[in-house]
Amino acid sequence: DSCPGAKCAHDDAASDDVGLLQQRAHSDVTSHVHSEVGVWALEEEPDFREPPVVRSPVTLNMMTMKLCLPDSKVRKKYSQADCWYTRAYGTNKLPASIPGPTIRVKPGETLKVTMVNQLRYPSPGCDPLNLGFCDANTTNLHTHGLHVSARGNQDSVFEHIKPGGWKKYAFEVVPYHMGGTHWYHPHSHHAAAIQAGGGAHGALIVDDVPGSLPPEIEGMEEKIMVMSLVDSAWKAHTNGVYGMSRLESMAKSNLWKTQKGKYLDVDDVAVLVNGQFKPKLKIVNGKWYRLRMVFAAVELVLGVFPFFGTSASCDFQLLAKDGIYLHEMPRTVKRIFFASGNRVDVALRCTCTNRMQECSSHLVTASHQPSTKMKEIRQKTENELQKERHFQKSPLSIFGKKSRREGGLHSENEGPLKGIDEKVVEQDLLLLDISASPNGPEPDLRSFKINRPCYLVDLRSVKVPRRNQGRIELMNPIDFRIRYATQLTGGQAAGHQMKTMKEGPLGTLKVGQVYEWSIRGPPGRANDNHGLSIHPFHMHVNPFQVVSLESWNDFYRAGDWHDTLLHGSGHALVKTQTNTFTGHAIFHCHLLDHEDMGMMGYFDIKGREGSYWKDAKKVDPTCYRDQSGVGFTYLKKGGGLLEVQPRWVTGAPGENCHIACGDLGGCAAGLRPSTRHELDAVLRQTGISCSNITASTALHAPSVVQGGACSFFSGHGTAADFEEEYHCGVDPPADASRFCQCQGI
Repeated sequence: DSCPGAKCAHDDAASDDVGLLQQRAHSDVTSHVHSEVGVWALEEEPDFREPPVVRSPVTLNMMTMKLCLPDSKVRKKYSQADCWYTRAYGTNKLPASIPGPTIRVKPGETLKVTMVNQLRYPSPGCDPLNLGFCDANTTNLHTHGLHVSARGNQDSVFEHIKPGGWKKYAFEVVPYHMGGTHWYHPHSHHAAAIQAGGGAHGALIVDDVPGSLPPEIEGMEEKIMVMSLVDSAWKAHTNGVYGMSRLESMAKSNLWKTQKGKYLDVDDVAVLVNGQFKPKLKIVNGKWYRLRMVFAAVELVLGVFPFFGTSASCDFQLLAKDGIYLHEMPRTVKRIFFASGNRVDVALRCTCTNRMQECSSHLVTASHQPSTKMKEIRQKTENELQKERHFQKSPLSIFGKKSRREGGLHSENEGPLKGIDEKVVEQDLLLLDISASPNGPEPDLRSFKINRPCYLVDLRSVKVPRRNQGRIELMNPIDFRIRYATQLTGGQAAGHQMKTMKEGPLGTLKVGQVYEWSIRGPPGRANDNHGLSIHPFHMHVNPFQVVSLESWNDFYRAGDWHDTLLHGSGHALVKTQTNTFTGHAIFHCHLLDHEDMGMMGYFDIKGREGSYWKDAKKVDPTCYRDQSGVGFTYLKKGGGLLEVQPRWVTGAPGENCHIACGDLGGCAAGLRPSTRHELDAVLRQTGISCSNITASTALHAPSVVQGGACSFFSGHGTAADFEEEYHCGVDPPADASRFCQCQGI
C-alpha cells in the first residue's frame, strides 16, 4: 500500500513543499524525515503564538525536528547553542513542530486521522529478558481524555505502526460528548515516554455545543497553552524518572544526541508554552480570558499561579479539570496544579493597580507561592515598576531562597502538594503585557451550573453494590506493577508487570454500570512514596469522579472529575460509569517511563455495545444523551448544588474513612477528637455506647473495637506527622471500627 495524502518515509523525495527535508546518511538521526523550518534556539520573550488549528480529516506525520538549547543571551552558562533531533508531529502542509497542530472536533463528528510514521530503522527491538525502553521508532496514537471506543481504529493502544507504515483512525465522538480540553500523543508500549515526552503531542479540543454555557463564558476569548518539557538531565530526578536523552540511550536510539555525537547531558529543565520560551502574552486591562492549559508531559509537576506584584492584580477562576466542567463554577483558586497529562481550563482577568492603565504580570510555576519578601516588592518605585513592565526581572528571584533558579526542580513541603514524591518545576511561563482598556474592567463572573451528559452525572451519593467495588494498588517505583482486588478493603490484590501487550486483563467489568474503586499504595505501607503520591493514575475511555480525598483546598476537591490524578495523601476513592463502550480500558501510571516499564493494566469491559447506566436520569433529571438537552442555570450567590452537612459515622470493621464516607461527600480530613469530652460529642452523633474510653496514639483512632472499648486520638505532634495529616486512608485492625467525619451531602 501507499501512504494516502503523504509521501511515505521510504520515498526519496521531500514529503511536501513547505521545507520538509529528507537526508540520507548512516545513522537514524539523519535518515528520518526532518523539519528544518523554524529550528528553535528557544528565544526569550517572543510574542505569544498559538499552534495552528486543523479539523478532520487530518494527516499527522511522525517525523523529527531540530531543537536547540537557549544560547548565552538566555542562559549564561552556555557558550553556544547545543542542538539535537527529537520526534514531533507535522502535517502535509505544516512542518514538524512542538507542539503539533491543535485538533478541534465537534460532538457527534467522526475524527478521521491518518497517522504516517516517517521515522526510520534502525529501531532496536525489545530484549525479552529485560523489557524497558525499545522499539523507539514504532508508534501509534492516543486521544488522551476523549470518551471514545478503545476498539479497532479508534483509541486502541494495542495497535502499532512500524517505521515507514501508516494507519487510518476514525474516532467516533458521541453526540453527547462534553466539550473540553484534551490532548493527543503516541502510546506505543516501551516508547511512549521518549516519543510523547520528546515533543510528539498536541492539543485536542472538543467544541462546546452552542447554548451549553453562559454567553460570557461562551464568548470569552480563548488562549490555548500547550506546556511542553525540554528535559535534558541525565541523572534521575526521583524514583526512576529520567530526562529524555537518558531514555533514548536506554532504547539505543540515535536521537537526542548533540552535534558531537554524544547524548545530551545538561542538568536543566525548561517549560515551553506552545513551543516558546517565556512568551509575552498581550492582554487588556480588566478583560476575562479563557486559558485552555495542557501539561503535555510525561513527568514532573507544575504549580501555576499569576504573580501578584504591586503593578497588577490577577484573578484565577477555575472552570474545568481534565476537560470536564466543575459541577458548580467558576471556583476561585489561587494556584492550579498539573501532574503529567493534566489539563485545566481557567478564566484569567488582570487589572492594573495604583491607577495605572498599563502594567505587567507573570504566570509562573513554583513549588509554593511567595510571601516572605512581599513588603520589599510593594516598596518599589514607579521607575522600578516600569522596568518590571519590560520584564527585566523574574519574580522567582523574590521567593527568598538563594537556591532557586529558573528551570530548577523543588519538592513541595507545604500546601496542596505536600507529600508528593515528584519535583515541581520553577520557571516563568508567560510574561503578561497588560494594555489599557477602552471600556473599563469586565464584571465578575456569575456562578452557574450546566446540564451534563448522563455519563458525567454526580455520583457522590450513589450507593455502589459490592460486586462493583474494587481496589487498585499502585506499587512502589522498583516494582512497576499495578494490582487489582475485587473489594475495597481486605482480600488479596493480584497483578503483574505488563511487559507486553499480550498480557491478560486485571479484571472484567460490565458496560452500563457504576463502579467504585479505592486507588492507593499497597495496604499496610506508609502512604508517602506510594500510591497516588508518586504515581499519577490515568484511565482511558471513562473518566472518574473523586468522591473522597484528603487535604481539600480550592483546587483539589471531592466531587471533581479527572482522568489523571496525583495527590500527596497517596489515596483516593473514585466512582466511574462504564458508559457505552466495550473492550479494553487501559489504566496506568502517567509517569510514562514507569508505564513503559510495565506499570499498566486494563479492564475487559463486556456486554452490549452502546449500553448505558439507566439510573443516571434518577440522579440528575436534567442530564442528556443528545444535544437537545444542553443548557445552563445561574446560581444564587452562595448557593450550592449539594448542601454540605458534616457528620460523624462509624465505619465497618477494618474499613478506612474514605470508604466509610464514600456515599457521604467524602472524608473530612480535619482535627480528630483528642479528649474524652470531644469523643463524647462523636458518640452522641453515632449512637455508639462504649464499655470504656482510653487515649490512643494509633493512627486509626478514634475507633471502637468489638466489645465496646473506645479510644480517642492523642498522638498529635508525634513523629508520624505525615500520617497524622493524611489519616483518612489509614486501615484499622480487622476488629476495629473507625469514627469518621464525613463532609455530608
